[in-house]
Amino acid sequence: MDAFSIGIGGIVGGGIFATIGLAIVEARGATYLSFLIGGVVALLTAYSYLRLSVTYPSKGGTVTFINRAFGAGLFTGSLNTLLVMSYVVLLAVYAYAFATYTAATFFPKAEYAFWHKVLTSGIMIVLAIVNFIGPSIAERSEGFFNVSKLLILLVFVVLGLFAGDLSFARLSPGAWVSGPQIVATGMLVFISYEGFELIANVSDQVRDKEKNLGYAYFGSVITAMIFYMFIIVVAIGHLSFEAITESRDYALSATAQVFMGKTGFVLLAIGAMLATASAINAGLFGASKLPLILAKEGEAPGRYEKKIWGRYPVGLGMIAVLVLLIANFLDLHALAAAASSGFILVFLMVNVANAKLAKETGSKRWICVLGALVCFAAFAILVIQLARDPAHRYELWFIAALMIFPFLYQSVFNAYKHIYGKKS
Repeated sequence: MDAFSIGIGGIVGGGIFATIGLAIVEARGATYLSFLIGGVVALLTAYSYLRLSVTYPSKGGTVTFINRAFGAGLFTGSLNTLLVMSYVVLLAVYAYAFATYTAATFFPKAEYAFWHKVLTSGIMIVLAIVNFIGPSIAERSEGFFNVSKLLILLVFVVLGLFAGDLSFARLSPGAWVSGPQIVATGMLVFISYEGFELIANVSDQVRDKEKNLGYAYFGSVITAMIFYMFIIVVAIGHLSFEAITESRDYALSATAQVFMGKTGFVLLAIGAMLATASAINAGLFGASKLPLILAKEGEAPGRYEKKIWGRYPVGLGMIAVLVLLIANFLDLHALAAAASSGFILVFLMVNVANAKLAKETGSKRWICVLGALVCFAAFAILVIQLARDPAHRYELWFIAALMIFPFLYQSVFNAYKHIYGKKS
């Protein structure tokens, strides 16, 4: 149950609040198909994570799996650095969403832009300080955050389904977009599923791993898929596509206002604040440990192993600064596209890693290969659809930079090690 809780807490929360509006604008009545496709990609990859977690249980999680399969070197170092950078962009998504819901609910519309910037930076700075001063506080608070956000979403779903004016007309095939666009939207919002990856980091603490990790991985993804279907039905059933487009960054609050009034708007805004703050809190807690793990693997500078007051602040500070820079200069669509792209590529290679280690992990190689091919096809479709849309074509440059930076970083770091023969 602890592992399942980590999975469902990591999946359902900040991602759905941040991306539901984007998804409906892009896929319209076929939004539920987009989320189903994202869920299938997640389930296929969860199989590889399950087999690898059972065979190589470790706090290193994804980093351990990649290094086991491919060995230390430029390739694995670049891939693991991509994982870190994907978390950075994901945290920027959460910070952006936190600021959006808060500013739209509690501040005058004329001051929205100002308060959005202040809140985007403020929530990151506050939670970075909390993670440094009291990491145990950050860890213990996750239970409260998870229960609160799930209860609020449950109230939204139950009341929304039983409200008298719920309509299913906008879910019909006549309101669908093209097949490639449906798939691309599923990958745009794939960050709404990536949280199952966190289970790998606690796999060494799980008893009866074969059974319990299976329940945790598959159970969390399937539960999230079902939950998302109900949320989408309520959102599209109560709000027109035009209205969702106008409120795309805080779509769930706008939907709740239809059948719950202003109280519903505020309630869902509070839910979004709790969910995104929880996601930032957990993301900082987990992601700040990745540079330390990479340093111990010889894939990052030794300064990340420096202790201050029993903490490792260099990785935490680096991640917080990068999030602040990215979140304040890119819009939500670009952030979501880049974060999803990064995780899809990492998951692609985890599937390849499990295929390579199939004999050791006792895996069915064809499932791993299928998972890798699906990830590759999904990423390719997302890139093609972005290239076809002039409004979002510029996002390809950011995605390309996200892919290239880890390789350049590792190349420079490896050259430094070669010259000086040590980490710095």
